[in-house]
Amino acid sequence: MEKTIRIKSSSSDEIYSVVFKIENNSISINCNCQAGIMKTLCKHRLCLIESNYEDVLDKDEAILLYDTIVKNNKSEIIESVNEVNRIEKELKKLNALKSKIKKDIGYKLSNGF
Repeated sequence: MEKTIRIKSSSSDEIYSVVFKIENNSISINCNCQAGIMKTLCKHRLCLIESNYEDVLDKDEAILLYDTIVKNNKSEIIESVNEVNRIEKELKKLNALKSKIKKDIGYKLSNGF
């Protein structure tokens, strides 16, 4: 089975093709955007895995893709994406804390400590 899902770019008028393929109980999802071509996680494939269909041109196709992933016991990819999102939130908090501490150190160095 092979399906192509078209997704609007969030930053331009471009439309990307995300190809969803099932072969021998293996699921692949590829995108023709620059990140997808480089085989890194792109936001177009990510939106499908996260059930975020805002920029998807055919939402029914995207829902079918998500259901197929879950029905084929491939939910570990969804769990992995959720783990990445959790880590990114933690990193954001840590980076904010790092910036605050650096600012405090800079202030103390400039004004005496």
